[in-house]
Amino acid sequence: MEKIVIIAHGSPKKEANILENLAEKLALILCKNKQDLKVAYLKHGKPLAQEAILSFIEEGAKKIIIHPLFLSKGSHVSFDIPEMIKNFKKHYPEVELLCTKPLGDHAKLVYLIKDLIEEKINKNSSEIKS
Repeated sequence: MEKIVIIAHGSPKKEANILENLAEKLALILCKNKQDLKVAYLKHGKPLAQEAILSFIEEGAKKIIIHPLFLSKGSHVSFDIPEMIKNFKKHYPEVELLCTKPLGDHAKLVYLIKDLIEEKINKNSSEIKS
C-alpha cells in the first residue's frame, strides 16, 4: 500500500494552511483515493509531518512518498526532512520512505511561472480595454 505525504512549511496564520484542495486534485491526477494522500506541515500547522507519516505507518503503509512543497534545497529540504526520514527508517525498517526533489528543481516550473505572468498581463490588458 503506497501513501503520499506533501510537506509544506506551515504558517502561524491558520488560513494560509489550506492545501487540502491541492491534495484532492493531486489524488485525482494520480488515480489515488483521497485517504492515500495527506498534506502535513513542518511548523505551525496540523497535522505535523511526523504525525502524518506515523499515521500512514500505523495504517500499514509499506511505501510512503514524501514531497517537500518547497522551492529550494534550504535547511528544511536539506536537513530537517532527511533527518526525519532517517529516524523513521531506523524505527520502521520495513517501510520504504522515498523523498522527491523540491519544486524549484523541476524544469517545468519556469513554464508555470510564465503562465501566471502572462495570465496577469492578459487580465490587466483586458481590464484597460473595458
